[in-house]
Amino acid sequence: MVAFDPIEYALPISVADRIRATAIRAARQAGAIQMRHFRKPALRCTPLLHDVKLETDRQCETAIVAAIRERFPDHAILTEESGELPGAGEFAWIIDPLDGTVNFWQGLPFFCTSIACLRRSPSGAAKGDGGLAGAPVVGVVFLPFSGEMFCGMPGRGAFLNDRAIGVGPAQELADAVVSVSFGKTPATMQRMRRRLAALLPQVRKARCLGAAAAELAYVAAGFLDGILYEGLKLWDFAAGKIILEEAGGWLEAAETEPDLWRLAAGSPGVRAALDRLAE
Repeated sequence: MVAFDPIEYALPISVADRIRATAIRAARQAGAIQMRHFRKPALRCTPLLHDVKLETDRQCETAIVAAIRERFPDHAILTEESGELPGAGEFAWIIDPLDGTVNFWQGLPFFCTSIACLRRSPSGAAKGDGGLAGAPVVGVVFLPFSGEMFCGMPGRGAFLNDRAIGVGPAQELADAVVSVSFGKTPATMQRMRRRLAALLPQVRKARCLGAAAAELAYVAAGFLDGILYEGLKLWDFAAGKIILEEAGGWLEAAETEPDLWRLAAGSPGVRAALDRLAE
């Protein structure tokens, strides 16, 4: 299971607010790039099996990293496109500049930017999770097409466009809408096929939306009741975990292969059932 490590000394609110403002500013800059490129025929793409890589990803990453480095030049950054950018400070950022790339490429308006910031222990980075484990400071997920800005901070709640949010009331799977993904390898697809066969008779509906960070934010807001995913990277769920837990939800992640994670998350009422399905 992924667990952000507790740190027993308080982070000054002014520092946390500066980090939050930087994350939101960076997410909005990336979102502006995405909307300039969205549904444009000249969009540059590298096709992959069950995935694509876009020039838009790289441009969004460049904008986000520049926004962070401008305010916090000593912070470490882990990003999907460039990997780990070292830093000597206490803080580490985990970034997915464009989550839902296939949706974006296809012209489907469900994609986002995901930005998390963690505070590492005074003795340095904790082991595991790419050396970027730590206590959560802020998680931001921005869906530019709909203009939805999700933000969560420990002890301060979760918000959608500055409105407080919380998970939905579902107490059993029969009342739940659950989002799933099948991963990118034959093995993960086979596992998810088995889970989906068990899930479908039990839930109100299942959905496959294709952007894990946005889906976690939607669970936090009560728009979805849970998700089951295979083959995720840390940047796919680092920000969503912070937002969801501040909204009263839960998230369990198990590393099935090096740097690949199986994820179950949702509202408290469906936890036992989704945990069983994720085994």
